[in-house]
Amino acid sequence: MDKARSDLYKTRMQKILQRTLFPESHQYVLPDVAWARCAFTVLRAGKAITAPDHHIARDSYPGQDILYCTAGHGFVSSEGRTLSIGRNQLMWIANETPHAHWPDESDPWTVLWVRIDGPNCAAIRRKVFGAGATLATILTPNDIERWFEELFDVLRARDDNIDMALNHLVAELLHLIAAPSPKHGESRLPAPLRAIVSKMRHAPERSWHAEELASVTGLSAAQTRRLFQKYLQISPRRWLIRERIMMAQKLLLETDAGLGAIAERCGFCDVYHFSREFKRSTGTAPRTWRRAEGN
Repeated sequence: MDKARSDLYKTRMQKILQRTLFPESHQYVLPDVAWARCAFTVLRAGKAITAPDHHIARDSYPGQDILYCTAGHGFVSSEGRTLSIGRNQLMWIANETPHAHWPDESDPWTVLWVRIDGPNCAAIRRKVFGAGATLATILTPNDIERWFEELFDVLRARDDNIDMALNHLVAELLHLIAAPSPKHGESRLPAPLRAIVSKMRHAPERSWHAEELASVTGLSAAQTRRLFQKYLQISPRRWLIRERIMMAQKLLLETDAGLGAIAERCGFCDVYHFSREFKRSTGTAPRTWRRAEGN
């Protein structure tokens, strides 16, 4: 090969190596767009080995993009934050807001990505991550990579049950992100919050004033409230009321006690307060709920 041809070959190879490569790239179009209003689905998914100049920026876009870095480094801008993402880290991008992502030029990332859609994705995102950054370090990377392999297989095959299969897969992914502990059943809650949740759950009829919460957690009332909001996305008071409502449902079904007795036993100040909170939580008055459930 003469020098001119050799230089041309090298130039072409350099251009090829600088392109973003997509070893996996899959798309799916719903047969009925209404499906995404009642179940989760996948619009796109794939694997990208990015070039240094690969850059995506949008004002908004349908669905929600979830990127998982398997090698290298990159950056994601979402919800007003710009975060550095490295190996075994996963980022959920809020596509309904301005967002962008790009590789570190000195160490371009390789990412597995999926674009999901479904009922109120923003609410699901907040449930998974709370009010903080939508970034997770995955402690079981093999599980995530196996999940993507299964997803690619489903999108490649496009069997008759694909819509149900995709809904199931998205639910599995949410669990992998929200509960990244390597031990099944291990709580992701910090010890002080885990302690107070356990005590409140065993005695929801108690008032559990701020001083009592602080005595259990060893934290101030404000710090305890912040823990509830960060990890459970709810205030201590609303969490306690929810536990009381579930206790009341059990009593409504398993006993013949009147509403006043149930209200008192569950810690409500009177039957009116109980009925108001029960309907607020379930959409149904307690007496109506009891009849509908067969007691």
